Amino acid sequence: MSDYYDLFLAVDLRPDLPEAFLRELSWLAGQSDPPPAFESADWALWGDPWQVLAGGEASHSFDGADTSLLVRAENGQDADGGVPWALTARVCIHEDEFGVLMEVLEWVLREAVTEGWAGFLRNSGTEEVQHIVRSRAGFDIVNMRAAGRQIQVSWA
Repeated sequence: MSDYYDLFLAVDLRPDLPEAFLRELSWLAGQSDPPPAFESADWALWGDPWQVLAGGEASHSFDGADTSLLVRAENGQDADGGVPWALTARVCIHEDEFGVLMEVLEWVLREAVTEGWAGFLRNSGTEEVQHIVRSRAGFDIVNMRAAGRQIQVSWA
């Protein structure tokens, strides 16, 4: 049985994204036609480009739906008055596609203005959850560990 990864990503991207980047990201998220060229991954290694971040259907390995949306963050102007782009994506990826997902994630996070927590990865085989943490120097995939205190809420 194959493992799958559940990716959740929520980041703001710089307001002045290059048109080529924006067009490719929009396509990767399933929101537009394909761009004339692809820069997000080494597609020669992975095969034909595909919409890694696209959603719009029930996840086949996790509860809930795969979804993605790229919009202007109208309520989040930066200090210069620019309006960042907001990207939220939740997608299920087969373990064989994990490498291309990491390439696309690196490509996206290079343009992010979000610092700190940016999302998580969950493995279907182990149920292990790892946090995606972005800084100016790059990003880390950080193992989650129990905090020692669990909050429990009962529904009555």
